[in-house]
Order: sequence, then C-alpha cells, then structure tokens
Amino acid sequence: MFDVRYKGLRIEVTLAAGRESVSENIDLNDVVEILEDGYDCGTGKRKEGIVEQCLRKGNKVLKAVVAQTSVRYPDGFQEDVWRLIHVGKFTYSKKHKRKGDENEA
Repeated sequence: MFDVRYKGLRIEVTLAAGRESVSENIDLNDVVEILEDGYDCGTGKRKEGIVEQCLRKGNKVLKAVVAQTSVRYPDGFQEDVWRLIHVGKFTYSKKHKRKGDENEA
C-alpha cells in the first residue's frame, strides 16, 4: 500500500499507531524524519530491535517507536519490516532534553 522506508525496510503501521498518528496529525514521512534526524529518547530499557527516537520542533517533541519484525503474507511471501508501534507529540520540558545537553535551556 505505502512504500515508505527506514534503513531499507518498509514501515508498517499498527492499528493503535495509526489512530495516534491521525489524532496527532503525523504522517509516515514525519515518522521517517523523526527516526533519521531525531535523538534517542528512551526513558527505559527496550527490547533489542526496538528503536525509540524523538525530534524537537519548537516547543513540541515528536516521538516515534518502531520494532523490527518479520511478516509472512497469505501467499507465503515473508519480509522484514519496521512496525510503527507508537507515535506521539508532547510539550518540551527539561526532562525531555537530549542525553548530554545539560546546557540547553
């Protein structure tokens, strides 16, 4: 359906992430920008193969979480994809700074 890619793999959207992206007005091109240009903003430890990135735009922070997974289709075709599992937008605060940016206001 869509052929938006990150690190060579197609991005698939879960139902929950699709609803979040519609309510936050964030499309797949924004998600790729967050993943490529953003910084690691994981507040906790994630499983291997899960990427959590944030990108600051003005006083807002955009966040995307994707998991690398393998998908098998009914015709037997199998491929690796990034599955978008969460996308969000929130107001910037000091606790959302990049790791190592102590001097940023």
